[in-house]
Amino acid sequence: MIKEIFEAIKEFTVRFVSSRLFALGLIFSILFIVLGFRLFDLQIVNGEKYLADYQNRTLAEITSNGTRGNIYDRDGKLLAYNELQYNITITDNGAYDTSADGINSRNRMLMRLAQIIEKHGYDIDGQYKIKLDDSGEFYFTTSSEDDRKRLISNIRGRNIEDLSEKDFNVTARQAFEVSKSRYRFDNMWDEKKNPIVLSDKLALDMINIFYTMRLTAYQRYQTTTIVKNVSEECTAEILEAKGELKGVDIDNVSVRKYNYAPYMSHIVGYTGQVQAEQLEELKKTDDSYELNDIVGVWGIEKSMESELKGKKGYRQMYLNSVGSILEVVSETDAAAGNDVYTTISANDQIAIYHLLEQELAGLLASKITEQDLNDDNAEIEQSEITIPVKDAYYQLINNNILDSAHFSSAEEGTAERRIAEAFEANKKTKLAAIQEELLHPTTSGLKELPQDMQAYIVYIYDYLGKKENGIIDTTDQKYRESEAYAAWKDDTITLKDFILSGIDEAWLDTSKLELSDEYYDSDNIYTLFVQMLIDQLNNNPDFDKVLYKYAIANQIIPGYVLLMALFEQGVLEEDPEAYAQLSAGDEHYAYTFLISKIRKIEITPAQLALDPCNGSVVVTDVDTGKVRALVTYPSFDNNRITDPAYLKKCNNDLSLPLLNGATQTQLAPGSTFKPLTSVAALEEGVLTLNTVIDCTGVYEEVTPNIRCWIYPQSHGRENVVDGIKNSCNFFFAAVGHLLSTDETGNYNQAIGLERIHKYASLFGLDSLSGVEIDEAMPRISDYDPERSAMGQGNHAYNVVQLSKYITAVANKGTVFDLSVIDKVTTSDGSIVKNIEPVVVRELNFSDLTWNAVHKGLREMITEGVAKRVFLGQDIPIAGKTGTAQEREDRGNHAVFVSFAPYGDPEITVTVNIPYGYSSGNAANLANTVYNYCYGKDSLDAILSRDASGVSALNVVD
Repeated sequence: MIKEIFEAIKEFTVRFVSSRLFALGLIFSILFIVLGFRLFDLQIVNGEKYLADYQNRTLAEITSNGTRGNIYDRDGKLLAYNELQYNITITDNGAYDTSADGINSRNRMLMRLAQIIEKHGYDIDGQYKIKLDDSGEFYFTTSSEDDRKRLISNIRGRNIEDLSEKDFNVTARQAFEVSKSRYRFDNMWDEKKNPIVLSDKLALDMINIFYTMRLTAYQRYQTTTIVKNVSEECTAEILEAKGELKGVDIDNVSVRKYNYAPYMSHIVGYTGQVQAEQLEELKKTDDSYELNDIVGVWGIEKSMESELKGKKGYRQMYLNSVGSILEVVSETDAAAGNDVYTTISANDQIAIYHLLEQELAGLLASKITEQDLNDDNAEIEQSEITIPVKDAYYQLINNNILDSAHFSSAEEGTAERRIAEAFEANKKTKLAAIQEELLHPTTSGLKELPQDMQAYIVYIYDYLGKKENGIIDTTDQKYRESEAYAAWKDDTITLKDFILSGIDEAWLDTSKLELSDEYYDSDNIYTLFVQMLIDQLNNNPDFDKVLYKYAIANQIIPGYVLLMALFEQGVLEEDPEAYAQLSAGDEHYAYTFLISKIRKIEITPAQLALDPCNGSVVVTDVDTGKVRALVTYPSFDNNRITDPAYLKKCNNDLSLPLLNGATQTQLAPGSTFKPLTSVAALEEGVLTLNTVIDCTGVYEEVTPNIRCWIYPQSHGRENVVDGIKNSCNFFFAAVGHLLSTDETGNYNQAIGLERIHKYASLFGLDSLSGVEIDEAMPRISDYDPERSAMGQGNHAYNVVQLSKYITAVANKGTVFDLSVIDKVTTSDGSIVKNIEPVVVRELNFSDLTWNAVHKGLREMITEGVAKRVFLGQDIPIAGKTGTAQEREDRGNHAVFVSFAPYGDPEITVTVNIPYGYSSGNAANLANTVYNYCYGKDSLDAILSRDASGVSALNVVD
């Protein structure tokens, strides 16, 4: 029985083992055992490790920018391109936790990084807009009050709307201290737990780095560039220290470089890191923009941003806790931007820029005189105004040609040391005199004081009202309605009584005196207040310049010593013989030396920033509206514009090099508007070609009367051609009056202004010119039709807008949108698009109208007011001068519009010289431009010349 049972079990076992079910069961059992062991390892043995690895596995997306497209001139010359450089970058990769030790480790890393950067002499390229000056004082570098408020709200980690005015009323030092505390840079320790004390410079650099990183804190692993274009030595040190500088790296990037600076800078423009307010606007058309992107900020770089920028590349990947790549999920390559070709030739820009500088230098040299101004100077014509040489000497200090901060550090016996000693002695004397005048006034009104003391007192008054000083709120109604304010405007109160009234009436803030609880009466407070003012003036570089002005005017600091300092500071090349002659103290030699340097353009009009120091020239193609040259003097180096020190220098330059005069300087057109008025009158039927107006010298139909420039003489009987030729003010005042007269003979100013506005608009003077760079809006005059018809009133146009107008006159009615862009291509040269001429409108006016206006413009050159300027010129030019007065104490603005050749116009030349004294000077410059454009002059010849052959030319119109 047992044997049978055993045999049955044996048979079953054999059958089971040999069956497929057993094989499957065995396999599943083995798999189950393996799975069990694996689960045991994952959950029990290495559970914590795998959990940590899983939690630190982060999905990140890294972007890369496409290479920016190039910009070329009309001839294919490279204007803007990309160059490889090394940048220091930092990334928040989560290497530091938020514990006290983690934050301290992070801060020590930032300190080490800042020390390396400081060692190699680089500045942080950050968004923290607070800096240290040479004296160790903090100052804001914000561009506006709104920008400052944004900075302070970011520093405090709050929204702007959540902060009060008191929160914003902080100094740069106070804002710095808030940041330093918030980031715990004031509570750091080393490995031995010893406290670390940071210098202001080091702490500021660390704040700048961390603040800039935090602007993209919502994007971990996003790279932030903190220093650009570092040396190989700095690169090596960063890479060597990379183990302790977690998140810091060296990035090889393409940076923007520019050829032909300064000649093309205003046109090409420059790039920069996108600002918060600009980012919002860019995202409306392209949401790929991020806060750290480099974008076009000015010029073609800005207007053609969408073409030039290229497309970003994206890389999506998994990273572990230290930023190592675990897995690349997806990747899209970046694409290069398109190339842009301009309509402008770099050679033309260079030639015309130097012609413009030579004209300004020659004009300036002819206006500087050894004589001081006298009371009779106010009575002379604006074209005859002269400049005392002492004003030119002062500009060496005022426009920072000489570094006054360096004077006191110069060697004993040098001109610089002599200037410093004379200045300090004079400053001590003047501050004592100012203090005495404030405490014990010697007069009852400002105008009774000596001229220099008037200037000092006015400076103090202005100082009190500056917002950043916070002493008087000039918008305070209590202040505006006070008797003291009214008396000051009427010059019937001393500054002492003015300030005492402010103290008594509480519209003058004395909190900066930090008075104790002890009682002070008004007189005691005033005495303390005066002492505070004297202390402030004693350490105020701006006030120092006022002191320099009168020290130079009174020859306490002689002009020849200032000229000697130009050699010592390297502004002029060494010339031992000239230096020795200057040291002899001959003021006449000093004057002739200065004039010689101006004519040789070794001291430029831009450096002196006297009238005139800037100007613009625009040359257009009559048949297309394409701009062939768009020149503004002075200009700047767009390769250096991202350097804060250079930018500050440009912003402080009184010649305004950053201002594109051709597109942004708006002035009255003067008599250049008269051809437009002629068209309006002929087309409206208020004049015919046979209408004759008798110029008697004074137009008496309006009050005040309008004198013709020829008064006390007269032009006599004139038709419209004569009116343009003679630029007769009487004639065009009468035309303005006729335009204001209705069909029944009733005079109505509104009708005249409406007609003037109509034709100015038809010629495009109510809108932007069309050029693809930033431009100010024009303004058509809206009062006084008689003066508006003459080009006065409150007309305001820039050079490109006048160029648009005269181009339409030249081609007899085709109004183009001007353009500086010729075509757009891919990086391999394939055409993306050609920029075709844009016709705004066709002015279908009578041929008789156009011919009359053209004839008047030609005769103005051959027979009229500009005849003397164009003597001997065989290029048939037609044009119109314009002189516009803005201030009685400065020269008139000089304007000239023109085209050539007269019979078959090809190009227009439009010139504007602000405070250029007479339109003859603008016309003379245009004449030299035509010589170049038509091959009578060459670039090499122009570059070899100076301003010796240029002098002031007076044209009365």
